[in-house]
Amino acid sequence: MLPPFRPLSSSLDLQGAFAQLSRRSFSSDSLDDALRQLTAASGRMLNIERVSLWGLTAQRASLECIDLYELSRNRHSIGLTLHAARHPEYFQALIRGEPIVADDAMTHPSTQALTEDYLLMNGISALINSPIHVNGELQGVLCIERVGPHSAWTSVQRLFAHAVANLVSLALVQHQVLQIEEELRDANSLRLALFTGARDAILISDARTGHILDANPQAEKLFGRQLQQLLGLLQSELHAGGGGLDICQLLTLGQVNGVEAVRSTVVNPDGTVIPVEIIGHEVQLEHGRKIVQGVFRPLSTGQSHGET
Repeated sequence: MLPPFRPLSSSLDLQGAFAQLSRRSFSSDSLDDALRQLTAASGRMLNIERVSLWGLTAQRASLECIDLYELSRNRHSIGLTLHAARHPEYFQALIRGEPIVADDAMTHPSTQALTEDYLLMNGISALINSPIHVNGELQGVLCIERVGPHSAWTSVQRLFAHAVANLVSLALVQHQVLQIEEELRDANSLRLALFTGARDAILISDARTGHILDANPQAEKLFGRQLQQLLGLLQSELHAGGGGLDICQLLTLGQVNGVEAVRSTVVNPDGTVIPVEIIGHEVQLEHGRKIVQGVFRPLSTGQSHGET
């Protein structure tokens, strides 16, 4: 439960109130909870009956209320919908991206069409609608609505509404970033699971130098070396006879021969020579860097004839 707030009365209150609201609005990991805190705290600070957040649907066909806070009842609700086809003037004003400040909502050009369907039903006399943008795109609107006799909005109230809309935009951006980071973590976890759990030996090497950057457990087993012993080696050093394939040769042979795999031999530290089939894939990373994933599959004696 949020503690009581002292309503704003002058511009001297604005900076401190906004700082207080900023700290409270992001205290929760849940986006829904953060937005509910924003609407409730805004209503109490402004001493305004209704503060709501609306999301713009696909093709800008409608606005859907994602949270409405009513001060006198201290409650939140959702579910209201406004349709663009029924209220085109209002939606056109929103899409222009400028705040709608209506001291008398029933006579304002952008909001008077809402009179029967929305304003009279909820006793709303005046409103401020501040657009919410994310990455330059209109995503919704913050509504500050006065119930009872209408009166002119003060400059402090206008500035505060604009600041809260910016906080909502920031919350949405942060939520997007967290979602992307979570998706990347999931993707990285999947790649790691596939890499470590693969049945074949896999080496990751620098495409320019040929030095080994990573190896999975099967590669440690195949080459008879721990990961730390493999890191930094040239892949060609692992081949038998000192004439092993380097990275460029591996990729070139695969392309010239028109086959996916190249046959060669690798040698363990104890001198054991193992015939293998190698598949090399070059991968482009960010900033122009390239790596090669080499997959090494041991061959049986019968399969090793014709090796490179």
